[in-house]
Amino acid sequence: MKRSTPPPAIINRAADKRGLGRFGRLAAAGLLPLRTDEHGRTLVLFEGAGTADVGDILCPPAAWAIDLDCASPDHGLDRLPARLLVRASTVATVHHDIVGMVVEALIQRLPRLDSIGIDIRLALQEAVSNAVMHGNLCLDGRLRSSRDGLAAFTQAMQRRLADPRFGRRPVTVAVDWNHTHMIIRVEDRGRGFKPPAISLPVEPKACSGRGIGQIRALCQRVSFTNGGRRITMRFCLPADDAAQPTT
Repeated sequence: MKRSTPPPAIINRAADKRGLGRFGRLAAAGLLPLRTDEHGRTLVLFEGAGTADVGDILCPPAAWAIDLDCASPDHGLDRLPARLLVRASTVATVHHDIVGMVVEALIQRLPRLDSIGIDIRLALQEAVSNAVMHGNLCLDGRLRSSRDGLAAFTQAMQRRLADPRFGRRPVTVAVDWNHTHMIIRVEDRGRGFKPPAISLPVEPKACSGRGIGQIRALCQRVSFTNGGRRITMRFCLPADDAAQPTT
């Protein structure tokens, strides 16, 4: 007799990993806003450094994906409600296409996002890149303006990725939506910064000059909280054609 096998999922198998017990207690106490199906398959625990591919980790019914290689992987999650969430270590965020994974998972759930998928991807890529480089790794992007500076930047990046004090810092992407708009929050654990009050928009496909200005050009609204460690981006959702009356 053949044994039935459950649907594939990337699940942590090391029960002694830090944070696993905490997640269980939080979920049991109802402190995590989890969306579950009839089988309870919603929260995916994985190990970013040892996982070859995370591309389908947020396929339905998975709603949250947490990298247990992060330092304090459960910290603050009870205060960050989201319908879709991924928290990955800085190392995993650099080595995997976390942005592509999130955008693909969103379009799976909301096919009408396909028309603005590139805008979401560009804005989210910039926000995640900033969270990694300037936030968790505390690197000065101005170094990249010259060949020697770029070499120094690359060397510093590799050293800090290898240092658990930097490499295990988490990057969190939390997404929530309703019928008319979507909110995407990206959070790091860096030193924070004071964002400029005004940032001129740039062309989305520009090869340089990207940053807060590009994000503001792509989103309906952008704000910073938590000392600059969290960026909140609001997007207007395209109309749902299926919900529109026919004439």
